[in-house]
Amino acid sequence: MSQLYRSLPSLQTLRCFEAAARLGSFTSAAEEMCITHSAVSHQIRAMEEAVGQPLFTRQGNRMALTVVGRSLAAETRRALDYLSQAYAVAHAQAVPRPQMLNLSLQVALAEHFLLPRLNEFKQVLGPVVLRMTSLADLEEKCPDDTDIALVYGTGDVPGMIVEKIADEEVFPVCSPAFLARYPDLSLERMPEVPLLLHSQVTWNLWLEKANLPIVYPTQSTLLDDIALTIRGALAGQGIAMARSLVVRDYLRTGELVRLFDLSVPGIFSYHLACRSQDVRTHYAPQIDWIVRAMRALR
Repeated sequence: MSQLYRSLPSLQTLRCFEAAARLGSFTSAAEEMCITHSAVSHQIRAMEEAVGQPLFTRQGNRMALTVVGRSLAAETRRALDYLSQAYAVAHAQAVPRPQMLNLSLQVALAEHFLLPRLNEFKQVLGPVVLRMTSLADLEEKCPDDTDIALVYGTGDVPGMIVEKIADEEVFPVCSPAFLARYPDLSLERMPEVPLLLHSQVTWNLWLEKANLPIVYPTQSTLLDDIALTIRGALAGQGIAMARSLVVRDYLRTGELVRLFDLSVPGIFSYHLACRSQDVRTHYAPQIDWIVRAMRALR
C-alpha cells in the first residue's frame, strides 16, 4: 500500500465525519448509520487527532464545523460521491441487462393503436423491456437500432425485411359534438364546414367519388400527421379523413362518428419490418400478436 494512502482515515471514519458534518449532530449521524453516539464520537476524535486540530465546535445543541472542518467536509463528500458512482457503474455492468425490444412505429400507430393495447402486448412480451421510438407520419426510415417497425406507407423500409399486413380504407369522421353543431350536414354542404387536412395526403379521391368539387373550405386546418387530425376530430375541431384501422376503436365507443357510407382505398398499406430473419424468428410471438391485433381492426 502506498505510504500516502496509509495516512488516510478509514472509510467508516470518513462516513461518520460526512454524516456528522451534513447533519450537524453526532446523535443524528449515529442514528443514520445505525451505530452508537460514542462510536461516532470516537471516529471523529480519531480523525481530529490525525489532522492535528478540531473539526467541530459546539454551538448550543449543534455541532458546527470549523474552517478546516468545512474544507474537509466538502472534499470528503465529493470523494464519497465519486466512489459511490464508480461502484454503482461497476455493479450495473456486472448485472445482466434485461432483453430489450426496440420497436419503431409512426405516432398515429403508437397513440391510436398500440398504447391502448399496451397491457395486452406486454403480456406477450413477458420479461422483455419495450422501447418505443416514434416516427413521423408516412416516415419509413427507422433508427439503426430498430428491431421491429410498424409503418403505414409503401413498404420501402431501408435495411429491413418487410411484409405487408393490411390494406386500408379512408373515410370522413367527426365527433358527435361537432355533428351536433351541423345537424343538416350533407355531402353538398361539405365545402361549408371546417376540415382537418393532412399536408401530404389529399381528400381528392374521396371528393371525386362523392362527385364533389375538389375545393377546401378556408376555415380548414392543415396538419402534418394523421395522429393530429384524429386528435383534432376527437376535440370537435372539424372533419378528418381517417384511416379505418386507426379510428376503429373510436367508432366502436362512439367518440367518433363516420360520415356518409362512402369510402375509398387508402393510398398506402400497413407493413411490418424486421431487422433480420433472426429477429423475425426470435420475436415471432410478439410479431404475430401485432399482426392479429391490426387485422382484427378491419
